[in-house]
Amino acid sequence: MEIKPTQLDMTNPFAPFQQRVNQVETFLRQLPPAQREQLLAEMLPPMPMHRPSSTVEPAVTMVSVKTEEWDGGPVVQQQYPTAVIRPRRIVGTIPWQWRWIVAGIRLTRIVRKSAKQQMKQFNKLQRQMIRRVLPRHKAMRGARAR
Repeated sequence: MEIKPTQLDMTNPFAPFQQRVNQVETFLRQLPPAQREQLLAEMLPPMPMHRPSSTVEPAVTMVSVKTEEWDGGPVVQQQYPTAVIRPRRIVGTIPWQWRWIVAGIRLTRIVRKSAKQQMKQFNKLQRQMIRRVLPRHKAMRGARAR
């Protein structure tokens, strides 16, 4: 079986389709005009006429507007910034059970953070102790050989 170099060439992924279109065009050119028209009428359905849709916006036109020249004077700015009024959250009374839950969550976070710091400090001390008692002929990375 022979492999054509165009089958492996992926620079144009539409090449097989274009080749097929070219073959069809050459076949249609070889037909007599009356038979060609009849074949095209059978193969291609009539195209519906499109009316201009009102949902499609008209093309944008760019217009230049003449403005007065700026003399380089001071730019007029607002004296006070615009006030943004945000609605306040109305705080209702919180039941005592919820207060206990919130206190428990906060206490848990504090204890976890403390335990994490203590574990970090303990590991650091442990590494220092290991470095001190190392044998002289096999020093650990980062430790000074004695």
